[in-house]
Amino acid sequence: MREVGVLEARTGFSALLSEVEATGESVRIMRHGRPVARLIKDGDPLEPRRKLSGTELAARFKALRDAQRADPLFDSLSWDELKARIRE
Repeated sequence: MREVGVLEARTGFSALLSEVEATGESVRIMRHGRPVARLIKDGDPLEPRRKLSGTELAARFKALRDAQRADPLFDSLSWDELKARIRE
């Protein structure tokens, strides 16, 4: 898959469309080194998403939880106290 920057995509959009149409190869559009869009030939299937196993999903949720900063105010509340605060 070819990668192009936003400026190149904007200035050469017609050429990129012709390239995708002729070769069938998709083009990834990047902004500041991060992918933001992809040009693909119409009718081509997108990459299928892989389903996670229960173990993989639990590991991702644990990593997300561990990455969160602790909040002393909310960490000291019980579940019932937290629900009451939210309803206020």
